[in-house]
Amino acid sequence: MEVIISNYPEELTFPQEYIDNVKAAAEKVGELYDVANGEVSVTLTNNEYIHTLNKQYRGIDRPTDVLSFALNESEEPEIEGEPEVDVLGDLVISVERAEEQAADFGHSVRREMAFLTVHGMLHLLGYDHMEEADRIEMEEEQRYVMEQLGISRDDAKEKKAPKAEPQQPEADKKAKHKSGFIAVIGRPNVGKSTLVNTLIGQKIAIMSDKPQTTRNRIMCVLTEPDAQIVFLDTPGIHKPKHKLGEYMVKAAEGTLKEVDAILFVVDATQKLGPGEMYILERLQATKRPVILVVNKIDLIEREKALPIIAHYTSKYSFAGVVPISAREKMNLDGLLDEVKSYLPEGPQYYPEDMITDQPERLIVAELVREKALHLTRDEIPHAIAVDVDEMTTRPNDDVYIRATIYVERDSQKGIIIGAKGSMLREIGALARTDIQNLLGSRVFLDLWVKVRKDWRDRDGILRNFGFGDER
Repeated sequence: MEVIISNYPEELTFPQEYIDNVKAAAEKVGELYDVANGEVSVTLTNNEYIHTLNKQYRGIDRPTDVLSFALNESEEPEIEGEPEVDVLGDLVISVERAEEQAADFGHSVRREMAFLTVHGMLHLLGYDHMEEADRIEMEEEQRYVMEQLGISRDDAKEKKAPKAEPQQPEADKKAKHKSGFIAVIGRPNVGKSTLVNTLIGQKIAIMSDKPQTTRNRIMCVLTEPDAQIVFLDTPGIHKPKHKLGEYMVKAAEGTLKEVDAILFVVDATQKLGPGEMYILERLQATKRPVILVVNKIDLIEREKALPIIAHYTSKYSFAGVVPISAREKMNLDGLLDEVKSYLPEGPQYYPEDMITDQPERLIVAELVREKALHLTRDEIPHAIAVDVDEMTTRPNDDVYIRATIYVERDSQKGIIIGAKGSMLREIGALARTDIQNLLGSRVFLDLWVKVRKDWRDRDGILRNFGFGDER
């Protein structure tokens, strides 16, 4: 494996050990994955330069730790008589960011530089972490390579960056990093998706004042210096009335078995009723700590909050209680502190710039569905599904999206289209704004409407729309 290492800007200098670590890690990947005759270029840089690259190529306005640019096969012409070389592409590693993360995670810069190199090399070889199965596979490959390098997370050599820092008393040292999974459950329409979107800082889960808006379990990742919290935003738990409802409840209840703690979100403006009791009955079977999150406290008088909390705590022994307003961002720091107290010590499972496992096509479809639900109000029940048929980037970097809105009745199709297409145009205009913010590109959105009679009770159509019995 030929590893070509350079610095940019050129005036930057780094310890030779950093360079040796990167070279050894890249060569080990080449040896283990049968690309020992390959070639990779590695640029060691600072936060400022990798920030520029992120903004230019990924629409991310902040520095990250490593970028991978795979070389398309067509970009490198074959030369007759030359030995065959597999040119993999380029890696860009922010050494400044690696030093920061090593300090945050409490391990050596040596370990962090090697890990980032391995992570980037696996991307060049085609590994990814957008889907859950792919993430698990990639993490296993990373562990395997690091073991072969003989570098563990407990590696203590050079735990500090080269800069000299004063010794701190043991009691003042930074707490160990925490990470874990948190289920967000509750009756439909209590603000679960609003809460998750507000915490993450970006719209991932769609929001509507109609119940049962979220249909799939959505994983959202919040990365902070001391912890990485993976929120699982679930469909609202309710008594199902059709096969789609059965799938949604199964997805929500299945999540409770996989997490470190549970946020039970309730609406402060609504009385504790059969819907909440239905959920509390199911929580009796879990051994996970359950935190009661009383949302929308900005909509009630302060003196009414304590009786609401007392009513809930008389029905279930909660591990903690946190009143909040997700929409007004009230007491969210207090909620995060409570959540972190139940997280185990652990590594950062996902890259710091990853905020969801949902592919862009699915998020786009959900944004269109959100606007249709919002604009049609009570005229259309939850008979709407959206499927993205085509999503391509044009030569001018504009994105063309063709999506189909499915309904169950011809009368519903007429409502979605509206007089002379007015409703469909309005749905498209509102959805396009959110999609452009998501993708960072100008979007041409081509919407169609079709009828699939009683699709919510037809297993085959449900599977085509991404619902099923796997959970």
